[in-house]
Amino acid sequence: MDGGACSPGCGFGRTCCGNVCVNTENDPTNCGACGVTCSDPSPYCGGTCQPIPCGLDGGSCGGGGFCCGTSCCNTGQLCCDPQGPVSRAPQCYTPTVGAPTCPQGCAPQCASDRNLKRDITPADERAVLETVAALPLSTWRYVNEPSDVRHLGPMAQDFRAAFNLGDSDRTYNAIDAHGVSLASIKALYQLVQEQNARLSRLEEENSKLRATCPQVPASPR
Repeated sequence: MDGGACSPGCGFGRTCCGNVCVNTENDPTNCGACGVTCSDPSPYCGGTCQPIPCGLDGGSCGGGGFCCGTSCCNTGQLCCDPQGPVSRAPQCYTPTVGAPTCPQGCAPQCASDRNLKRDITPADERAVLETVAALPLSTWRYVNEPSDVRHLGPMAQDFRAAFNLGDSDRTYNAIDAHGVSLASIKALYQLVQEQNARLSRLEEENSKLRATCPQVPASPR
């Protein structure tokens, strides 16, 4: 049962806890249900409170750190299930005042209700397209995936540097990638429309010129 009254509703895959929409599948302060806190010194929520998955050889980290998937987290960080559209290893996350627990991710859906947003500013779609044109893209695989798996996309550091979206240069939100793609598509559509209009004008001018030019008789053979 929801622990608060969120308005508007949180939507599919999110739960209202204390008037805040949370993802109980990866939130160690509301794990599985509102108010269920994972109290382990290094709390981890994977739908329920459980030991942190560790994929490191030896399973230990120096300097007081702790193993999180295939990485070592520092003291004060959280090990978070990224809850992305592609399942991957847990990741280290540094809590902030504004975001004190694990990011909700985009599983099963990214919240995009207008009523959940503020500081809405129209995008410069042409500028987004030009930035995408210069964005390095690569194929790659995550370090914990088999060698026959490949993905395509930018590095989070390059995406952050190019668009200054999100709050980290280690990850980028799928909803930002969607927005960049849609903005680029719109900009390309506008370019096509402009080119079509220009071609129509040139064809009309050419037709008028041909109509005013005298017909040159064919040369006798």
